Amino acid sequence: MGNQIVLKKLVNAMGPKKGQSMMNEIMSQIGLDELKTADERFKFGLALIGRGGVGKLLGQSITMQARLHGAHG
Repeated sequence: MGNQIVLKKLVNAMGPKKGQSMMNEIMSQIGLDELKTADERFKFGLALIGRGGVGKLLGQSITMQARLHGAHG
C-alpha cells in the first residue's frame, strides 16, 4: 500500500514514465522492495529530498505524511 501512495505522488508530479523510473531508482538506493511502514516511507522521502528540484518538494511531502502516520525519522 505504501508503494501505491508514493508512486501516485511521483506520477502526478512527473508523469507515468519518469515517476515509475524515480520510484525504482529510490527503492534500489534505499535497499527496499516495498514501503510497508511509515518509517520506510520517511526513508524514501529523505532519499528523494537529496535529489533536489521537484524531488525535494515531493520528498518533503512524503516525509511529512510519514511523520503524521508515526514515522520516527
